[in-house]
Amino acid sequence: MSDQPLRYEVKLVCAETYLDDVRMWTRLHPAAFFEAYPPRQVNSLYFDSFEVGAFNDNLDGVSQRDKLRLRWYGADMVNVQGILELKSRRSHLGAKAYYPLTTVLDFGQMSWAEIVQALHTELDMKFKPWLEQFPHPYLITSYQREYYETTDRVVRLTIDYNLLTYEQWLSTSPNLTLSSTLAALVVEVKAPREHYRRVSDILSSIPLRVSKNSKYVNGVLQNLSGL
Repeated sequence: MSDQPLRYEVKLVCAETYLDDVRMWTRLHPAAFFEAYPPRQVNSLYFDSFEVGAFNDNLDGVSQRDKLRLRWYGADMVNVQGILELKSRRSHLGAKAYYPLTTVLDFGQMSWAEIVQALHTELDMKFKPWLEQFPHPYLITSYQREYYETTDRVVRLTIDYNLLTYEQWLSTSPNLTLSSTLAALVVEVKAPREHYRRVSDILSSIPLRVSKNSKYVNGVLQNLSGL
C-alpha cells in the first residue's frame, strides 16, 4: 500500500472532434511536452455507499471528499488484476492512496458479492474500512489515455477519449455489454502542489476552459437518463 502526496489536478473538457487539435496544442505548447508513455486503455470500477454518498458529495461541491475505485489497464475487461485506489479531494488538490491487488478477479464468472468478498479478504486494515464505507459497485468506465510530460517530468498532461460507461447498480454480476458513450474529451494537467504558478502558466496557453468534470458522476447521470 502506497500514498501519493497532494497535487494540483486541473481538468479541461471539449468535444471529441477536437482531438487532433488538442494533440497539436500539446506538442506545440511552450512547456515542451513530450509523449512520456505509450497510449493505453484505462478501466475503472467505482464503488459507492448504498446512499451514493460519493456521488452526492461531488454534485453538492463538497470541498473535502473521497471515492474508492478499482483501476486496471488494457483491453481485457474480464480477468482483472488491478489497483484499488482511494482518491481524496481537498479543494483544488487531489491525493491518492493505492493498494496493488494480487487476486485476479474474474468479471466473467464472479458475482459482485463474490468480488467484494475477495477484495475484503485481501485488503489491509487501512483499506478494509473504505470498502466497508463504499461497498457497492456502481459504474465501470473505459477510455483511451495519452500521456505527456514536461522535460523535467514535473508536470503531466493526459488526454482521455473514447469514453464508455457501464452501469452496475442494477446488476448482481458485472455488466460488460450494455454501455453508454460519453462524447467528451478530457484534458488533465497534474503537478505537485508547490508548482501552482507553473500549472497556471501552462493552463493560460491552452485554449480550453477549466471545468469541473467527474467521469463517475457524468457516467451515472448518463446512464440514469437512459433508464
